[in-house]
Amino acid sequence: MRYQVICFSFLVILIFLIQCKESKNPADIAPETSKLPAFGGEWSLEWENQIHSLNILPEENKVLWNGENVLSLELDSVGIRLRPNDEESIKGYFLYSDLKPKSWIGTWENRVVRLIRKGSKE
Repeated sequence: MRYQVICFSFLVILIFLIQCKESKNPADIAPETSKLPAFGGEWSLEWENQIHSLNILPEENKVLWNGENVLSLELDSVGIRLRPNDEESIKGYFLYSDLKPKSWIGTWENRVVRLIRKGSKE
């Protein structure tokens, strides 16, 4: 009887450990960069009555904000997140599906904004 209790306990613990295995959310997995639209390069953002420059460097997972490396780039299955290097909160989010050749609609600090690709006359 003692052997059966030990085996049963071991089996319950094993089942519990298998159920607790952490799985990745498919939405957090970024597609291959070659399959994404070309979003890298220089963009401008009008924010709080100023025009700011964003240089998105997807191969380095960083964004230069007005020439300074203060934002990191995080890719997921539907868009990109721009996060300050020293914070956990997201500054901006842009969907791949909203990317146009000369502009890109997204959110910046919970407001809808538009990035303009530098060199375009939109």
